[in-house]
Amino acid sequence: MSANARSAASINGNSVEVRRGETILSAASAAGIEIPTLCHADGIEAEGGCRMCLVEIEGQRMQAACHTPLMPGMVIRTHTPRLVSLRRELLELTIAAMPDGHVGPDAGGSKFERLLDEHGIVHRPCENAMPEHDIDASHPYMRFDRNKCITCRLCLNACEQIQGQFVYGVEGRGGGVRLIYGPTDRFAESECVACGACVDVCPTGAITDRDRIAPVTHDVERGVDSVCGYCGVGCRAHVEAGNGVVLRIRGVPLAQVNRGHLCVKGRYAHAYHQSPDRLTRPLVRDSAGVLRETGWDEAISFVARRLKEIKDRVGPDALGTMTSSRSTNEAAYLLQKLFRTEIGTNNTDCCARICHSSTAVALSMVTGTGAATASYADIDEAGMIVVAGANPTEAHPVVGARIKQARLRGAELVVIDPRRTELASYASMHLQLWPGTNVAMFNALAKVMIQEGLFDSSYVDSRCEGFAGLASFLAGYRLDDLAALTRVPAADIQYAARLMARSAPGLFVSGLGLSEQTQGVGGVMAYCNLGLLTGSLGKRGAGMLPLRGQNNVQGNADMGSQPYSLTAYLKLGDPVVERHLRECWGIVPPREPGKTIPEMYDAAIAGTLKGLWIQGEDVVQSDPNTSHVVRALKSLDLLIVQELFMTETAKLAHVVFPAAAVLEQEGTFTNGERRVQHVRPAVLPPGQARPDWEVIRDVAAAMSGGSGRWQYPDPSSVMDEVARVAPSLFGGISYARLSGDGLQWPCPDDGHPGSRTVHGETFVRGKAAMMSVEYVPPKDSLNAEFPFVLITGRVLDHYNVGTMTRRTPSRDIVGRDMVEIHPDDAERAGIRDEGAVRVRSRWGEAFATARVSRRVMQGTCFMSFHFPETHTNCVVGPHVDPTSKCPDYKVIAATIEPAYTKSN
Repeated sequence: MSANARSAASINGNSVEVRRGETILSAASAAGIEIPTLCHADGIEAEGGCRMCLVEIEGQRMQAACHTPLMPGMVIRTHTPRLVSLRRELLELTIAAMPDGHVGPDAGGSKFERLLDEHGIVHRPCENAMPEHDIDASHPYMRFDRNKCITCRLCLNACEQIQGQFVYGVEGRGGGVRLIYGPTDRFAESECVACGACVDVCPTGAITDRDRIAPVTHDVERGVDSVCGYCGVGCRAHVEAGNGVVLRIRGVPLAQVNRGHLCVKGRYAHAYHQSPDRLTRPLVRDSAGVLRETGWDEAISFVARRLKEIKDRVGPDALGTMTSSRSTNEAAYLLQKLFRTEIGTNNTDCCARICHSSTAVALSMVTGTGAATASYADIDEAGMIVVAGANPTEAHPVVGARIKQARLRGAELVVIDPRRTELASYASMHLQLWPGTNVAMFNALAKVMIQEGLFDSSYVDSRCEGFAGLASFLAGYRLDDLAALTRVPAADIQYAARLMARSAPGLFVSGLGLSEQTQGVGGVMAYCNLGLLTGSLGKRGAGMLPLRGQNNVQGNADMGSQPYSLTAYLKLGDPVVERHLRECWGIVPPREPGKTIPEMYDAAIAGTLKGLWIQGEDVVQSDPNTSHVVRALKSLDLLIVQELFMTETAKLAHVVFPAAAVLEQEGTFTNGERRVQHVRPAVLPPGQARPDWEVIRDVAAAMSGGSGRWQYPDPSSVMDEVARVAPSLFGGISYARLSGDGLQWPCPDDGHPGSRTVHGETFVRGKAAMMSVEYVPPKDSLNAEFPFVLITGRVLDHYNVGTMTRRTPSRDIVGRDMVEIHPDDAERAGIRDEGAVRVRSRWGEAFATARVSRRVMQGTCFMSFHFPETHTNCVVGPHVDPTSKCPDYKVIAATIEPAYTKSN
């Protein structure tokens, strides 16, 4: 026998190469041989329960193909008369136990119905058939038809092995066996998070999406692979549309980011795009102060004229812009270019200022690049994961699910958070620190590692600088004193430090709980010390992985939407950069840094900033110190807003441009792992709404007198210019190369595959900098009047300020903002669960509903901010990190009390 023959097997007479770990089922599928199954799905551990995939193996008894390894020399038959007869009997027994009239042979039906059709089986119910049940339609997105359930357990396994939610169970025996999913027979009362993983694998249609229930309103006319427009995970999604309406969305099965998985928002919350509230025509405020509809020619001419008037009258620095992290890279790039060239100011900033700027600044100081060093794929390879100041299962659900799966596979998990998040219940150790003490906690962990010699000395010596200074700095602290600041026992800190060191290298995940504090930059730098001490940066399965909030916040910053750096973080005033930009743009931008968002508000109130262009951000609802923001916007001579809806910010505008949504325009997004992906439209924008990049191009062209530098025929031509402007990061990125999973920057040329890991051999700055960071208490201090620390943040079912999700059935899942308060605090304050409460700070007040919960520590409370009527950010003060200017949303001194009416 030849060596090749010894490594082969035979399936139905076809020679099949044996590959390590491959099952008979997967090998047959790869060879184009379909073996029927009912309880199997790709990516789910095989059970072999349905027995439909039994095959004959020469010299052996029949085996289930789904979990039997293919071995060299096997001779396998998949469709012998005996097997076909057995499958027919199994199908007949299965359908006989089901109520009559709910399933039947159908060549175009569910997987089960197709098998019935292929085997010529009709429904003949037996005496002990399951009684008919009502359909559970209690959930706004999902429904369960028990009459179609065959208890195959696929939903249970998908829920556990993909989402890690453990919603489903099976009870009873024999004919009484049935699927259960909570305390009642109502999806709405279960722990289901509506990710839809169970829907994707259900073979009978027992569990299905409401937007997949026949009869569908419209036939599917178009299906495109695009990118989700919610958080910064950047899940790839297949969007199906008909008659100009998005009908349904599902994950792209082989996508590297999400592997077919989506969350409740990405899968279901798409109804906003056809909301009657959508802006469909440009609006210009007339002499009577009323926003009236107009045409695009007038709106663009008006804006171009007013921008030039203000520039000529007061100077270019009297104008500024805030680019959108919900829009495309192309739109962000063009808007910052417009202000830097045609207007001549660096007053361009973006929402990263109020969320991720601290992380970007700190990472840049430590490594030389202000972005993630790792990728989502590293979650699957990590032996140890630390999650600090992040709640991924709610804010970044697909990443959160991957972290849960990594933990279930055996990875160590340390969670550092003032709240008991879902991941905290999975963790090897939860360090529940007092809000605002991140620096003290990270210093304590680093102290233990250094003091006990637990750090990677070889890595530190060869790849880092500043270790001696850090060791000396930390030696001046007593562990007990640091522990007292954090309110975490010293023994727990020691245990966690030893666990991290023993399991190193590790993946260090972080979120807004680190960056949105007055010591945000310091907190992230101290967190990076842990990554460096464990030798984690630049390695697979390890590194720094900050999670990004909005869908394109990473790309927005990459494109140059920051006042102190240009596209791809090129330096202002660098002669080499200036020569290059003169070739690309024809104009050199000013050398002086522009104003950050907080500084633009102050300048507007002071009267030195006269005009502001806000692209796709409802800053009245999202930014801190709401009354200050409103005062600033009302002080402007010109406020331009590009939006989907008439938001609180748009209501104050002089001009409103109706924008195309993510499902309606072409462009690119860059996710939190530096992956640039192609966004494709599934439907047209409503009315006269237009993609942001087109409007910016036309305004710029009007301002420049039709200059050739604004002749962009399509968004791909904009990306081609980005590649020319910043070849070190984007030189190899073009639409022609962005099919499938896109490319991760740096990608310097057309032959480069993109970079999963950065800093593999050396850091951009040479050696990584270990930073000695002194703990500084939060600026908003507690006292007898304001005894609570308030933390603000997101919940699973809504996104940011809710502009999109509140216009979908998600509002039926969570219809109001909630304030979590510890039971002991609630009892002392006379607050009952579900009761109305008033939250008051030094800066303002908000009204919401109480949720009495042990997720929060005594003396703290947590409040969401998705509903404008709550006015959550009225209570957030003006304090910012002194370096990044990122506001403090996480440590707010407040009081909470019952509120029967707002007048009380």
